[in-house]
Amino acid sequence: MIPNPAIRFVPILFVLALAGCKGGGGGVSVSGTATIDGKPLDFARIEFAPVDKESKIGSEGAMTDAQGNFTILPDKRKKGLEPGTYGVRVTKWVDKKTKKPPENLEDVEQLKLGGFLINVVPYKYSDPETNPPITVDLKWGKNDKIQIEVKTK
Repeated sequence: MIPNPAIRFVPILFVLALAGCKGGGGGVSVSGTATIDGKPLDFARIEFAPVDKESKIGSEGAMTDAQGNFTILPDKRKKGLEPGTYGVRVTKWVDKKTKKPPENLEDVEQLKLGGFLINVVPYKYSDPETNPPITVDLKWGKNDKIQIEVKTK
């Protein structure tokens, strides 16, 4: 028996249909540099959250490296960032005594609750009750060279 030639196209159509389905992860990536008074803001947490709290666009965050660089890439396991206007919240938690970030960043929440850490970034940049002073408009695709400038004075 000769198979129906149309059956050969079913797997191809299935793959194309899956490729067209939009999963999670949004379609926005962000990279840039955070500074504090013009110097790299190392080991800080950068959070992008929608300015419009009623918005259905996602929120996401990243840690900066030693040079203040950060990157957020789409992740299919999360809603992720979508085009829109985001408020940027910034925190940098350091040991009260040594003024250095904790060695294990996974311990930050416990150390904060224990009162061992302080945020060295002015509160206005992290206040969850107000819109932060830094806003960024993100578009589909890559959003490179985003500059996050924190001022202490």
